[in-house]
Amino acid sequence: MRTPLAWYNLTHNKVRTVVAAAGVTFAVVLVFTQLGFLGSIETTVTRFFDAMNFDLMLRSPKYLHLSDTRVFPLQRLYQAAEVPGVKSATPVQVGLARWRSPTTDRARGILAIGIQPEQEAFKTPEIREKSGRLTDQQSVLIDRKSRKEFGPQNGERFSDADIGIGAEINGKEVRIVGHFELGTGLTADGCILVNAMAFRQFLPTRSPEDLSFGLIRLEDGADVNAVAEQIREQIRRALPSGEVADVEVLTLADAKRYELTRWIQQTSIGIIFQLGVVVSLMVGTVIVFQVLSSDVAAHMPQYATLKAMGYTNQFLSGVVLTQAVGLAFLGFLPGLLISELLYQLTSYLANIPIVMNGSRIASVLVMTIAMCAFSGLGALRKVWMADPAALF
Repeated sequence: MRTPLAWYNLTHNKVRTVVAAAGVTFAVVLVFTQLGFLGSIETTVTRFFDAMNFDLMLRSPKYLHLSDTRVFPLQRLYQAAEVPGVKSATPVQVGLARWRSPTTDRARGILAIGIQPEQEAFKTPEIREKSGRLTDQQSVLIDRKSRKEFGPQNGERFSDADIGIGAEINGKEVRIVGHFELGTGLTADGCILVNAMAFRQFLPTRSPEDLSFGLIRLEDGADVNAVAEQIREQIRRALPSGEVADVEVLTLADAKRYELTRWIQQTSIGIIFQLGVVVSLMVGTVIVFQVLSSDVAAHMPQYATLKAMGYTNQFLSGVVLTQAVGLAFLGFLPGLLISELLYQLTSYLANIPIVMNGSRIASVLVMTIAMCAFSGLGALRKVWMADPAALF
């Protein structure tokens, strides 16, 4: 009997129900949007490390983010390569450069990655295959996901039509020899790959004896944590007495954990989106509470009659809470559809990885039900105040 009565309450005043469902939908869309951007941050800040080919990474302990890696001595990479269990040690340079395309004739900051083409710095098959094209100091590979402001020929996205096209990096002439897909980050709108000699030409202030990253690959069966500790010990022994280590050794999980902690918990970007989720739920809670309170107030004589007939506060509370959960589902489904459309539109226009997934759908559904149930609990006080004596 409880569910039909709650449903009758929802359908009795259709305008009020539509307003409440619209409020829930609005809150659901806001929550999905905030979580979508938060998820895109998580994907964006870690995909560079996911694409790199390493078991252990060497980098400066002063590292801030991908566009400001700081540096450590190349010698440390050689020392790490001597440790038993190490299969290969690959140097990688990363820095910001100024890109100027003849299409736009505007200089923009772009992330430049210097690699040894003969060494496999990336796991991505496409990058491995195309890095062989970096045969001289004028050759560059450009990320297809670089923003259109960098000047692709079709005005939207870099493609085969851009191969052979000239450009400038920090005033030096270059030509595009291919494209790849990695994805831009939060600190740069575009990315290029060059060979190590070209990198030193474009950023002459960077000493050839300094590195951004050292990628360590281990022999099959080698224990990652054990080898990492051996590398740390090897480097400590090479340091003068009392000198602090100028390099740190990280696993892939360590590197990703640092990025997530920094961008989501320590910067305003992640904090804003997390607060956005809370504010969105508060907005939805207030809207649903106002509608349910209004509905309860409009049906006070009926609730009082039910009390006079012997129905308990617990039963009437169940009716209101069921009504609240019904509103949750009525608002969630259109909110999900609208959010999916917004995800696709945002991903296309802003070129950021914002996608819907099952875990997010489930978590937002739970939050929506909890939000509406909490609003229902707030409206119960009026139900409990229904007085059968007021009928006479």
